Amino acid sequence: MPDPTDSSTTYNWPEAEFVKQTSDAENATLQWSVFPELKSTLASIPQADLNRIRTQTKKLTRYSDSLRKRMPATLQTKPISARLDVVYARVALLDLSANSLQVDSLELRENYEESLTAFNILLHQINEKFEKDAIQKQEGINYSREVQQRLRDSIFKVEQSKQKKQP
Repeated sequence: MPDPTDSSTTYNWPEAEFVKQTSDAENATLQWSVFPELKSTLASIPQADLNRIRTQTKKLTRYSDSLRKRMPATLQTKPISARLDVVYARVALLDLSANSLQVDSLELRENYEESLTAFNILLHQINEKFEKDAIQKQEGINYSREVQQRLRDSIFKVEQSKQKKQP
């Protein structure tokens, strides 16, 4: 177990794995200037020493707060907003555990893993939003075609009935 007061301690946790984003979701998050920063900072923590972790958790706290305050219009939904709140809370706990006088390495790792999980759920929620949008768009197109076909059928029936009435 690492010395809880040694700030040069390296933890060597497994590399961070992120949920794969759909192309629409990735394009939307790239428009969100701080989002890539938060993701890369979160990915840098596993191999960092405690000094760097402390620096990175401060950045993560600022980034996650900024994400909550400056959400692009395309992503403004209650589920995404709620997920951002969870990410912010998890990152704040990570920051607290990293900056305590005596660092509990197990607590620190758990808080990091919880932060990573919260972020991955956010990624999943963003993917889901774009998947739902695509389905709704397709359903809208299908509905529009159905309405147009009904209108054509109605016009055709009216025209046929007019032709039958004419001697």
